[in-house]
Amino acid sequence: MFSSKGTGEALRAAGALSTVGLAFVLALVIGFWFGTLLDGWLGTKPVLTIVFFFFGLAAGVLNVYRIVSQAYPKQPGPPATPVDPRGPRARANGDGTGPDDREFHDDA
Repeated sequence: MFSSKGTGEALRAAGALSTVGLAFVLALVIGFWFGTLLDGWLGTKPVLTIVFFFFGLAAGVLNVYRIVSQAYPKQPGPPATPVDPRGPRARANGDGTGPDDREFHDDA
């Protein structure tokens, strides 16, 4: 049915990305639940619930980042342009010997 390599990769990426919402919400719910559980045991009513909610939020964002990074691996970019040791003006003037490259001194 799907014979091309690009279609298979697209389906794998779509499958991985379909878990993003569930992973994010699940991390939030687990953090909130664990904070509520600890607050009940320790009597620190809202403090640990809020703290672990934010831990869950951070874990959810990290999960989303990991899933998206795996679905879309980094592609090699174009090669970097070489840096001219004579500076940017040398590139602008061609050989770096133009009048704009000389320093002007006021001898007066």
